Amino acid sequence: MSIFLAAIFPIIASQGIKIEEVITHEVIQKEQEITIEENLHGGKVLVLSDGSAWEVAPQDLKTSGTWIFPIPLKIEKSNNQAYPHRLVNINSNTSILARKISSNNSES
Repeated sequence: MSIFLAAIFPIIASQGIKIEEVITHEVIQKEQEITIEENLHGGKVLVLSDGSAWEVAPQDLKTSGTWIFPIPLKIEKSNNQAYPHRLVNINSNTSILARKISSNNSES
């Protein structure tokens, strides 16, 4: 890591960015990355890296069933009342409708 920082520091410094800001940004980004940890029942239930479990809409099982973990995800709101979230596979840009069926321990 120190070789990397030595190589990139002059570039960062020339742009007026503090090295602490870059490191903090990278740490926060890694902590916030959500991935699929388990794909259960042919894609019907997905367990994410934050410990939450999601039930996938029946029409999206063909898509979610092919997602092999770990897959980085983006979670968005959907307009579907029964499945109020859209899980977007960042690698393939495919998405599915889902609803949270359990939360992680740190969430209220």
